[in-house]
Amino acid sequence: MTRELRAAADPTTPRLPATALTQGVMRVRDGCVDWVNPTLMALAGRGDAVVGWKIDDLFEDAGRGLPRAGGPAVVDCRLVREGDDGREIACHRVDASEDSETWLVEDVTHVRRVERELLRSGRELAHALRECEALRERLRSERSEREELLSVVSHELRTPVTVIGGYNRLLLAGDVGPVNEEQRRFLEESRKSCERLNHFIGNLIEASRAEKGAHVLELGQGSVEPVIEGVAAMFRPILEERGIALRSTCEGSPCRARFDRLRLEQILTNLVGNAIKFGHRGGRIDIQTRPVEAEDEESVLRFLEIEVADDGPGVPLADRERIFEPYVQAADESRGGGLGLGLAICKRLVEAHGGDIRVRDRKGGGSRFSFTIPRIPDEPDAATGEQRS
Repeated sequence: MTRELRAAADPTTPRLPATALTQGVMRVRDGCVDWVNPTLMALAGRGDAVVGWKIDDLFEDAGRGLPRAGGPAVVDCRLVREGDDGREIACHRVDASEDSETWLVEDVTHVRRVERELLRSGRELAHALRECEALRERLRSERSEREELLSVVSHELRTPVTVIGGYNRLLLAGDVGPVNEEQRRFLEESRKSCERLNHFIGNLIEASRAEKGAHVLELGQGSVEPVIEGVAAMFRPILEERGIALRSTCEGSPCRARFDRLRLEQILTNLVGNAIKFGHRGGRIDIQTRPVEAEDEESVLRFLEIEVADDGPGVPLADRERIFEPYVQAADESRGGGLGLGLAICKRLVEAHGGDIRVRDRKGGGSRFSFTIPRIPDEPDAATGEQRS
């Protein structure tokens, strides 16, 4: 036993060392408290009246025994106090003789409270983690079912649409007999509906592939103008029907970039299709292409920005990030039908090219959807005018 504890255990020694101890000290003889230091008296809240008390009167068994002769050298129990629920303590036997034992008494109430709180928090965390894992598993299952449904539905729809479109073309070509003007108008409307439905099915298939990360680009170098002109030509019948004027301008012609032609066509088809869907009859759609630059930590990055502007209702500020997520539509878009896949597909394809896409307001009303793709110098190959990577 240390000098301070021996001094505290012997009432004939000076009181200073015992007072200096931050833990309580008591000497037990014949099952009764024979002596306590001031720290333990203060902890018990009873002054020196505890001297002579039986251990059973001063301490309460918390399931791990009491500080008794011949018992465990370390005991956790409760110190009985007047007016409260007592204190949780740890008793350590530090000295034993033939007729007495000296115990170090430490207040561990706060420590035990923290331990219980940590245990409770740990159990709650474990429960939350189990719930989170269950939710993740359910999400994985639902996503897998959705992907399978998209794949099955899209492929099952594509075959009859192809058949309908084929018979439609035969009728329009007059291969099975002449058609009058009214019949031709009906057949043209059927053809347009088939094209829209085929485009919708393409979006479904693309969404199914995108969930699996299946974006493989066939990159080449060339001007984007032919692609823009091709998309404009594809939509010309619908544009004429709705009386919408489409104007395309390109700053710094021939506006060369590095891109996958089919994917770029798909992006533009989605954006122009939305502009037609939400634009006004007799309105205008502008496609503008311009060179832009962006700086990173090491160099200046050169991009080509392509913007599709319409005169529709615009996109609310709160929805301008959400509309690029799968199956999300802005309030105005929900009236146009569809599943909210087109812009999500555009975002993935643009990012696969190393660019980004965003939407802003158009001056005078409407929306401006713009995206970037890597720009290359305006120096076409001498032999072909274009290069393939």
